[in-house]
Amino acid sequence: MTIASKLPQFKSSLVRALAWSCFSETLINEVSCATGPVYRPRLALTGRRLEWLMQLDADTQSLEEYLDKHCHSTRLGLVYESLWHFFLDQDPDTDLIAHNIPVRDGKITLGEFDLIYFCRVSKRHIHLELAVKFFLGIPNTNAPPNLNQWFGPNRADRLDRKLARLTQHQLPLAYTEAGRQVIRELGIDNVEQELQVSGILFHSDHDKRQTPSLNTDHQRGDWLSVSKFREEQTQPSKQSDWRYIEKPRWLGAEFNDATTLSDAHIDLAQKKPIMLINDQQQRRFLVADNWAD
Repeated sequence: MTIASKLPQFKSSLVRALAWSCFSETLINEVSCATGPVYRPRLALTGRRLEWLMQLDADTQSLEEYLDKHCHSTRLGLVYESLWHFFLDQDPDTDLIAHNIPVRDGKITLGEFDLIYFCRVSKRHIHLELAVKFFLGIPNTNAPPNLNQWFGPNRADRLDRKLARLTQHQLPLAYTEAGRQVIRELGIDNVEQELQVSGILFHSDHDKRQTPSLNTDHQRGDWLSVSKFREEQTQPSKQSDWRYIEKPRWLGAEFNDATTLSDAHIDLAQKKPIMLINDQQQRRFLVADNWAD
């Protein structure tokens, strides 16, 4: 039995981050590569997995010890990958074979495989690429909705470029001679491929259009400029209790664990976007007035 997509609010921030990383809705359900379509993992939140998460929530020692041993960084991407490693290592239906596997042609590093695991249910070896992204939509009124209208908070990252990197470099790496050699050295004859792109898309308040290629059930938030946010907070009908989320906590954010929003946080948003959460567990980015220009 598959549990509904809405995740329980676990007590432990680590367990919330684990559940969110592995079982929340993806941004993309499938991508097209030269070798054919690549789909999201078929690893649903079953009743047994939910029970496992609840047991972890009651005693987080094994998860804490795993992260202490294998993840010495607070960078979101590395924590996210480590949570996936823990899940695949612990789940009775999967075996984590290897992760962060470099692919080299002589002395030249071509890239790396995020991870390879074995699915005991389908009896398949799987090369899984992982990504976690938080993008803000800047609609182009002169063009239809497109992946190139979704930007990272620092504006340097863009969703279409990230997917191009995954589909044109990361995933095809398994079909190069160097990639096949790495797979053979692991004692594997053949791998299938999957792609997990977790994250939240923050829509501008006036853009309700659907973007092709996105999972229609993707996780949503919104974004506002500081000026509009201040104006909103003066209107009783729109007021909400927003709190500040530090970046290391973006994966397992929960309103009751977030920090009371202060003027210092709002001043910080004039320098770089910050993430907020309200008592409905809704997410928002607060950005400088000229951020979208």
